[in-house]
Parts: sequence; structure tokens; C-alpha cells
Amino acid sequence: ELEEVGTVLQVVNLTQYPNISGGQVVVMPQRRVRRTRVVSEPSPNVSLAAVNVEYLNEPEVPQGNGDVKALHLEIIATMKELLKTSFLYKEQFEQVIKFYDLDHPIKLADLVAGMSLAQRSDLQSVLVETDIVERLRKVLTIVKKDLEFARLQSQVKSQVEENVTKEQKRLMLMEQMKQIKKELGIEKDDKQSLISQFQDAIKDKTLPEEASKVIDAELAKLGTLEPSSSEFNVCRTYLEWLTCLPWGKVDPENKEIQKAEDILNEDHYGLEDVKERILEHIAVSFLKESVQGKIMCLVGPPGVGKTSIGKSIARALDRKFYRFSVGGMHDVAELRGHRRTYVGAMPGKLIQCLKITQTSNPVVLIDEIDKLGRDYRGDPSSAFLEILDPEQNNAFRDHYLDVPVDLSRTLFVCTANTADTIPGPLLDRMEVIRIAGYVFEEKVAIANQYLIPQTAETSGIGTDRLDLDTEALNKMISDYAREAGVRHLRQLLEKVSRKVALSLVRNKAEAKDEAKAEGEAEEAKETEAVKEVEKTHITMENLSKYIGQPLHYSEQLYAAGKTPPGVVMGLAWTSLGGATLFVEARGRLPRSPIGRGGFGLPSPVGTEDSVKEVFLDPDSDSSKRPNSSMNGFMKVTGQLGSVMNESSAISLTYSRLFVRELDPANTFLDEAHIHLNVPEGATPKDGPSAGVTMASALVSLALDRPLKPLTAMTGELTLTGKVLKVGGIKEKVIAARREGVETLILPKHNEADYSELKDYLKAGLTAHFVDHFDDVYQLAFDKAQVLSLPFPPRGLPVVSVSTPLAPTASDEGPKPLSDEGTPSNGGSSTPLPGGEPLRQPTPAAAAAAGVSGDASRQR
Repeated sequence: ELEEVGTVLQVVNLTQYPNISGGQVVVMPQRRVRRTRVVSEPSPNVSLAAVNVEYLNEPEVPQGNGDVKALHLEIIATMKELLKTSFLYKEQFEQVIKFYDLDHPIKLADLVAGMSLAQRSDLQSVLVETDIVERLRKVLTIVKKDLEFARLQSQVKSQVEENVTKEQKRLMLMEQMKQIKKELGIEKDDKQSLISQFQDAIKDKTLPEEASKVIDAELAKLGTLEPSSSEFNVCRTYLEWLTCLPWGKVDPENKEIQKAEDILNEDHYGLEDVKERILEHIAVSFLKESVQGKIMCLVGPPGVGKTSIGKSIARALDRKFYRFSVGGMHDVAELRGHRRTYVGAMPGKLIQCLKITQTSNPVVLIDEIDKLGRDYRGDPSSAFLEILDPEQNNAFRDHYLDVPVDLSRTLFVCTANTADTIPGPLLDRMEVIRIAGYVFEEKVAIANQYLIPQTAETSGIGTDRLDLDTEALNKMISDYAREAGVRHLRQLLEKVSRKVALSLVRNKAEAKDEAKAEGEAEEAKETEAVKEVEKTHITMENLSKYIGQPLHYSEQLYAAGKTPPGVVMGLAWTSLGGATLFVEARGRLPRSPIGRGGFGLPSPVGTEDSVKEVFLDPDSDSSKRPNSSMNGFMKVTGQLGSVMNESSAISLTYSRLFVRELDPANTFLDEAHIHLNVPEGATPKDGPSAGVTMASALVSLALDRPLKPLTAMTGELTLTGKVLKVGGIKEKVIAARREGVETLILPKHNEADYSELKDYLKAGLTAHFVDHFDDVYQLAFDKAQVLSLPFPPRGLPVVSVSTPLAPTASDEGPKPLSDEGTPSNGGSSTPLPGGEPLRQPTPAAAAAAGVSGDASRQR
């Protein structure tokens, strides 16, 4: 707001700051002016207003006026006192004194008012005042206030300096006193100092009675020991561990459900079971108004986010986080500590966790609990029986401390790839939450929302320099990263980001070299060349340039899922996730050169030593082939385990009976030499769930009729034809959907497991739940090509569930982002030009082709 009266200023000096923006300007006031009209208001470009003014004449100083002279002298005296007190005023006075005449009352008043730090309203009143006496009085009032303020400031400064001086004096005297005590031999020894430190450390803590007694006893013992003795250091270390633990200290826990849910969704896509369980834990803590502990075990294939979800759980609960891995651990002392009698003894991981987190309710992540070892040093899994038991861990005794420590408020989160290798008593103490792999739509969403932005930032290129087309991302997921998790997908994206970063740096260096060669005048061209390489587009055409050739071109061994007679697609569970596998059966009669099964070629029935020949005639033995009318035998290959070999024997026995019931004239299975094979022989396979698949392959071979296209099945088969329940339904369904299967045949008792799956996991699938092999026969074969059952089905009624293809992963959670950053429905339900939905294949039996041993064993 513009004032009515102002001053005309003359710029004396203008100095710009060397390192920062801005500068310093020195101005000299000339005379007073009065605003008559505003020509233009201030604007963003011009910060000053343009006005019309009239110049004001200074009042005449009356000669011989005693008031003027007295006020003049009093202002001079006060000003001198102020200059002695304040360095700031003195510095300003020395700069401007050469422009003023102190003998002139009006000039003196203007000088004093201009140097003052008074309020603007007071200074403006001096500027407006026309009466010389009244103006001098106002100036005298202002300078008096400045003098009082300067005196107060000086007093405070003196007090601070005095306190600092006293502290320095005290420190110097303390050092002198220490030297005097040392010379006189009355210095306080180190033992008393240590005892005081330990007592201060536990002063504000709530110790259990037993721990308090032990600490008091150890403190008394420490006072009697000589510092030079070895027992002194042992006792001292023991007391350090006892006093540093957070006895009774509990951090407040987050009780806001929405906040915790937002944090979990921010860090991870999907994993609804884990998130729901954490929200339930928060709700229980809120209702009970106390901090609770729990033991959970996350079981799933590698790369699905088991370890990282532990950090998110701690963040969602506002708890401290501690992680340690027990993979390959053999020594129990790493968990329970060493006895204090050993040299170098120390507490176990749990006590170290409490010391580091300094709270009694941290989130402890125990990684790879399914890979615990066992040797002469003990069995760590047995030690976990107490640690992970809610009824016992409230008084956990570490071998080193030997006092009860409360772990009941700790939230334990364990991770494992499979629950089969975890001992039964230990598994019974944990709440198991199974995490299956991600389907195609979920991987697209995870890549767009998390992996692509993270890898672009960590590689330094930023999201604005990398443009990954949706089609290229889909191809990367389907042809390069088919594993259950997203770890390999992250590695591929990191590889792309690294290559893009290298390309950007090289192009910039080349552009600079060209610009230098052409001279400084070509600098604009250099800038344009650099800008041209800033954006890198990854498309279907150049994807292989960045990540190489696809690892998996197609997993379907047979085009369009049309299998020949004797070949059936089965479903398997592995520790790396679900997978599909084919069971192949071929055979020929002893006197026939033409085999049956496959594509009509002669059946290979060699006599390799690595295969197993199974004689299934009741009158035969393992040393010779039977010579009766029922002289057929079966050879099984594919590196199958003992359970799977038994399933093949059961399947052959039942298939013979079933075909005889169906067509008494068909004796092929009784007389033929049969070869049953499960491809990918380098991968070990075992488990009973392939019984139905093997029986279907043998029946298809005997009838010489193929199964319906895009049909897969799983289930254990008994000698009476009953289909029993199997495990890993979620993983198997995910594998079937990736493979493009349309029809699933599952055991009747797995209907509840299937119904719990999300709709987007079942989209496009028709599942039939059967109780007997009769229903498998009717569902798997085309009724127009095979004989009808001569009797009603002997099992319970079949239940069929069809799920339309419309639901996608985006219906169950956040919509995945397209490469432009906008929500999209990207996924495997994208229609092809022919109208058929795009389906993504999955790994064959044993998802990780390079993994050997039990890690990829089928179940």
C-alpha cells in the first residue's frame, strides 16, 4: 500500500553478490515528496508503481528557539551513547556520516530516524511531520527506545559470555582436580564407575524379579573382582547384555486400519491373504488395547514377495524390523546362545534382536525356515519349538543370559518355499499362509506399478527416458519370465535399464565429440543430438536386442492342445509354483510291428538300463516276463519317484479292469508292451496326483482315441477307481490358465479349494469335480468317438463350475498402469484378430528347467 508522503532516493552504490543471486544497494535520500496521482500499479514485471508527486519544502529552523536546541543536543548525546553500545549502529553511522551535517537539527533528525530499527509506522510519522519541534521529539523517542534495546541486547550477550566462561573454568578446574586426586591416590576406580553405569541403565526399566536378582548379584560380584582378572571381563560383558535389553519397553502400535492397508497396498500388489491377516491382527490389538504377538509362516515359490512383505508388515504396524536367515543353520547356539563358560560366548539371535531394536515388540522375519540343517551340534528346528510357541516364549531362556525373557509380544514372520521339509511339530505352531505365483495379468500390473519405475530410477535413466511398449512387456512376461514370482522379470527390466543407460551415455559422448570437432558454432546441433537420444523406445522388434532371444517359445508340445491317443496333460505342484506336464503312453502287441499311440509310428520299447519295467501280471515276477495269455508289461521312464511309480502300477491295473468292463473284446492293455513316459527326464518327479492322468493316458491308448483338446486333470487314483483329494490346487489352476487350458478335471474334495480362488484366476476355465474315474472318462473323451459306459457312473454326482473370461486381475485390486501411466485392463484376455483370447503359456513339469534335485520335485 502506497503512503502519501515518501522520499526521493539517489542510488550511491550497487554491488552484486558473487555466489548467490541478489546484491546490495546504497541510497541517499534527497527530499520529501507527496503523492498526487497513481499513474500505474505494480505488476509482475515491474515491481514499483509509477506516480505523480509534488516536492515538499523543509520547514525553517527558528532562530533562538530553546526547545529546538535542547532537543538537538539531547539527540546528539543519546546517539553517542547508542554508538558506544551497538556495533550495528556504529557501522551504519560511519558509512553515512560524511553525507550529513550534524549541526543542522533537521538533517540530524533524518539521519537518526533512517538508522533506527523502529516500527515502520513510527518512522513514517517522522517523515510526515512538518513541525520541527514535534519532529525532533518523535526522533528523540525513537532513539531512546533503540538505546534501551541495545543495552538489553548487550546485557544478554554479556550473560551468555559469562556462562561460557564459567563452564570453561569449571572444566579446567575438573581436570586439575582429577590430576590432584590421581597424585593423592584417592581417585574413584573404574569398578565403581561401571557399577554406576549399570545401575543407571536399569533405573527406568521394568525388570522381572529373577532378572533383577541376577543383576544385583552380578553387580556385587563385580565389586569384589580385580579389574585385571579374566572373570572381571566375563562378568562385565554379561552385565552389559543384561542391562542393554529393553525390559518392559513396548513401542506403540499403529491402530489405524486404513493407514496400514494403504501401506501394504503401496508396497505390494495382490497378496490379499497376508494383508487381510495383518489387518485382523491390528483389529485384535485395538479391541484388546494391548500389543499382541503372533507366529506366521509365508509359504510360496521364490520371487513372490515373502521377504519384502515382512518389511511392509513392520511399517504398517509402526514396529521395529529385524531379519535373520536360518537357511543351512546347524548350530543351536546361534538361536539359544552359548554357555558363559565358553571363550567368546555370546547370546543368540533373538537376544541380539532385542538389543538392536530396543523394544519388546519388534517384527522378526525368520527367512528360509524350510532349509534348517541338523548335525552333531544340535537341531535348530527343535529350538524353534520353544521360540515359536505362544505358550512358552513368554519365558524364553537364552543359554548365555539364563534369565527368562518375554518374547510373547514379538510378531514372528517365517518364510519358506515349501512346508514339506518343515518338521510337523514346528509347522503346527505356525499359522501358514500360502502364497501362490502370479498370473499374467498380475505380473503386468506389478511391472507397471512397481518394477518399471523402480528399475528406471535405480539405473539413473528415470521413467521419462524409457518407454516400454505394452506388447513388449507382454512378450517379456510370456516368453522370458514364466516363473511363479517376479524376480526374473525384475532382472530382465534391470538389464534393459542398464543397456539404455549405456546407450544414452555413449550417444551423449559422441554428440559432444562431433560438436567439438565442428567448432563452438555447432553447439546448438549438439544439444539437439543429445535430446534425440534421451527417449528410448522398447518395442517388439528391438526387445531381443536388449534381453536376448526368448527362453521359452512355446510350452505346448502339441498344436492347439490337440493331443494324440495316449497323451494326456496333467497338472503338478513344485516348490517353484504350479506347472503342467504331459503323460505319454505308447504300446504294441508282441507279434505286431506297428505300435499304438503317438502319431501311429512304431513304439520305442528299448531295453535301456535306466528305465523301470513293471510286470503287472499276478503270475509274473521281476526276473522274467510272463508267458501266459496276459503277458503284457509296462516300462516307466521320466525319473519318477517311488510314489509316482506306484501310481503308474495302480493306473495300469485299474485301466485294464476298466477297459475290460467297457469292451470285453479289447485286450490291448493285457497283452501289449507299454511304455509310459513323463517328459523332461532330467527333472525328478514324485507324488500321487498323476494317477488319474496316467490312467486316462492308458485308456486313451487302449481305445486309440484322443482326449478333448485343452483338457488337463489331476487327482490320486485308487484301485477301485475313486479319485482322491490332492494339494496345490491354486498353483495348478494358475499353471493351467497360463497354458491356455479350457477344461479342468479335479477331485470332488477339492471343490472348496477351487471356490476360494479369486475370479480372475479362474477366468475362462470350466472345472469339473469328480469322485470316480467313470466321470473322468465321460468328461475327458468325446462321447461320439468312444463307447458309452454300460452302467451308471459309480461316483457322486459331478459338479461343474464355469467362470467367464471377463474378470481380470484389475477387478480384484488396483488397475495396472499402461506404459503411458494410465489405468488399463492389460492382461491375457486381450482379444486376438480372430476373436480368440490371448493366453499365456506356463512352464512344463518342473517350472525351473535349470533346477536340479529336490527343489523342483513334483508333487
